[in-house]
Amino acid sequence: MGNNVMQLELNESFKGKILVAMPNIHSDIFRDSLVYITDHNTVSGAIGVIINKDLHGFENEVTGSSRATKISTEFHDKHQQWNLPFYMGGPVDYGSGFILHTAKGNSKPKLTASAKVVLGTEDEIEPMLLTSGYCLWETLQLEREVKHNQWLILDNAEILFELMKEFTPESRYDEALRILGVTTLANFDFSRAGNA
Repeated sequence: MGNNVMQLELNESFKGKILVAMPNIHSDIFRDSLVYITDHNTVSGAIGVIINKDLHGFENEVTGSSRATKISTEFHDKHQQWNLPFYMGGPVDYGSGFILHTAKGNSKPKLTASAKVVLGTEDEIEPMLLTSGYCLWETLQLEREVKHNQWLILDNAEILFELMKEFTPESRYDEALRILGVTTLANFDFSRAGNA
């Protein structure tokens, strides 16, 4: 496999990495997902957002939420202004909107939970995507999932920008697998996945 696959270290942070879902994940939300980890430590767990699932496939989950109206009103103007689609960011608080963005001059993406927070800093940020919801792992939960081969890890943050700019949401998963050197899942050794 390529240099972009991360060696699993229990005390290493996954912050800034991209998780690539393995086929043994059967959840509708996480199947074939790419998750960008925005924060992670061994004390409080991990937070991230899915970067390749258009919200349209999950409208029933979101519209069933009492906070769905909040997304449409708070983020509608930003959605139009930035010409960004909404993504299903994850199963936690999917009635709320989030913005994945970078600060100009800083290539580390940050997740912000309110459009109001970025109003005063719009000239200083570069929005990447708008999400409904986010992903959350409890203490050491993500480490266990990686150890049990539920995720491959792309260890190069620059890949995030390439995936977001050059590929459609539907093609990002296959491209991430290609970057990892996985050309066909039928021939992949899943016993080595998380520790490759």
